[in-house]
Amino acid sequence: MRWFKQLFSRQTRYDELSASIREHLAEKIDALMEGGMSRGDAESSARREFGNVTLIEERSREVWQWPKLESFWADLKVSIYQLRRAPAFTLTALAALALGIGTTTAVFSVVNTVILKPLTYPKPDRLVLFFESSPRGGTFPVASSQNFIFGSSRATCFKMCPQPTRMRLE
Repeated sequence: MRWFKQLFSRQTRYDELSASIREHLAEKIDALMEGGMSRGDAESSARREFGNVTLIEERSREVWQWPKLESFWADLKVSIYQLRRAPAFTLTALAALALGIGTTTAVFSVVNTVILKPLTYPKPDRLVLFFESSPRGGTFPVASSQNFIFGSSRATCFKMCPQPTRMRLE
């Protein structure tokens, strides 16, 4: 639970770090001024010797950070702020997401049922589809009932030949 508290009390620690670095810089400037330098020369010399203050602060903060988590948290806060400022865009984006997720789910359900799930027959890899050819050319994946009965009665290589049923549309 301590890490959770640290996550939300970071700004206090960052402020303390900045104050500490400023104190060190001020001490160095005072020491150089006591050595006989003017204020401007002492400040530039101390900053040169101390280094880039911003870079030192950033590197020191990196020790305490979880960069990915904190970056995500910051992005989330900015996103929520922006979405609250533009409610029309928010509703449009949510509607588009809902429509996209719903469509994807529906398409996957159909594909899963029709293509991906195996057939409910024993040994579905041994199923055969009868085709009928036309004298004008072309083949059709449905044979007429008479041709199907004729072909299945003479076939000796098939174990079982169920007859297809015909549906009437009224």
